[in-house]
Amino acid sequence: MVKRCAWGTCNFDTRYPERLGDGIYFLPFPKPHLNRDKCLLWIKLCGRPQHQLNVEKINKDVYVCSKHFENGGPSTEFPHPHQATRTGSTVGQRCRPSPKKRCESRTKKDRNIRRGALEDEQPPVQQQPEEVQEHLHQHPPLELPSGEMEQELLTLRSMLAQKNAEIEDLKKEKTLTTLTPELLHHSNISNYFRYCTGFTYDQFNDLCTVFAVPNTYTAPQTFVPLTYKRVDREINDMPLRHQLLLVLMKFRQNLDLKDLAYRFQIPERSTGTLFNSWVDYMFGVLGELPAWPHRDTIISQMPDKYKINFGTTLAILDCTEVKIERPSSLVLQSQSFSNYKSTNTLKSLIACDPRGAIMFTSTLFTGSLSDKEIVNKSKFLDLLKTLISHSYLNQGDGVMVDKGFLIEKDLENIGLRVNIPPFAQSNTQMSAADVHKTKKIAAHRVHVERAIAKIKKFKIVSGRIPNIRLGNINQIWYVVSMLSNFQPHIL
Repeated sequence: MVKRCAWGTCNFDTRYPERLGDGIYFLPFPKPHLNRDKCLLWIKLCGRPQHQLNVEKINKDVYVCSKHFENGGPSTEFPHPHQATRTGSTVGQRCRPSPKKRCESRTKKDRNIRRGALEDEQPPVQQQPEEVQEHLHQHPPLELPSGEMEQELLTLRSMLAQKNAEIEDLKKEKTLTTLTPELLHHSNISNYFRYCTGFTYDQFNDLCTVFAVPNTYTAPQTFVPLTYKRVDREINDMPLRHQLLLVLMKFRQNLDLKDLAYRFQIPERSTGTLFNSWVDYMFGVLGELPAWPHRDTIISQMPDKYKINFGTTLAILDCTEVKIERPSSLVLQSQSFSNYKSTNTLKSLIACDPRGAIMFTSTLFTGSLSDKEIVNKSKFLDLLKTLISHSYLNQGDGVMVDKGFLIEKDLENIGLRVNIPPFAQSNTQMSAADVHKTKKIAAHRVHVERAIAKIKKFKIVSGRIPNIRLGNINQIWYVVSMLSNFQPHIL
């Protein structure tokens, strides 16, 4: 490939080795897409006309020879070439040929005739006012040498091109603004932050404290508390507050990864990596927090009506189901099919206190299991035994359940009692006392259903869960269940 020097009028060319001195070599011109400022500076220093050397003409075949650098090559102190108009820096320039003599065939008479014709064609010159003439006499126009004027023009054009490029970059930044918590908070739409995340801006800052993230946009980010499954430049450059916002928006609105990638101006692959890494991190942090309070705390915060009717019933149990895509395996289809929902589901056990705060959530089991089987498989009874041994529960305390929980004998064996609606006998009408008890239990057991409904406001678990999400659905289910406790309580 032929290499030519783009500096001034230098004629060094690899096709003519006799022109090259000892030790002279060619340096590639800075590329505008890699270092635009340096490229514009070299264009200015080379001193060529704008139509010969500009940003659009810079490619991999444009070079500057080392002769035009201080000490014969770029260095840390002198990284750029000399100015093309500097004295002593015109190595290799060609001398301009002398102008040819004009033909003297025309006579003086012909010249006078032609001059007179031109004067006749020109419009009459308007007389300038005396003030203007006097000003011009006192301040004659500045006359610059033609070389300096051309160089100044090239400099101004280079500066104009640079400013235009900066304007275009600013327009792009304005159009593609990265979504931030503060931008969401100051939206003109009322309660838009809560709509997108399920939390207010202040609650979001409290969550930042829980997850060891800067709780204000001015707080410094000293370390990264989580480990990513894959790290790239976009993840490293993205603040942790923005990452948490992305995850909460995925939980609450179940936005597509493409949508989130566009909102936060990161690649789609980085969005998936961020979400999965944060799910594992949040699962570990929330799993270490104590979820079941002491019985004295539960009783002290118990609603008055509940305390009158069921003063020692400290937990309300219920099971809930989430829909999933139909598995391809016939065995899994049979195991996950729910007769109650008439579709394939996963099932979880939920325990809440009388105010509706989640105290226990099990992993997700296949939808064909009964409530009693899920209680046994989730080791909920073992948890109750541990709570009794640590005085978080006392012998004789109660648990409120629905009719599907046939666990009365199991709870009696560990010293607890069950508040369950009475069953109607065959061919016998329920007594007035049983009807009254059923109404009282139903009036208070609805709190666990409202707590489950609050969990399912996180749309990532309210819709039909795709099979690709089943790999970490248990972590997601636990995280959104515990996150609901950071929202206002039902009662």
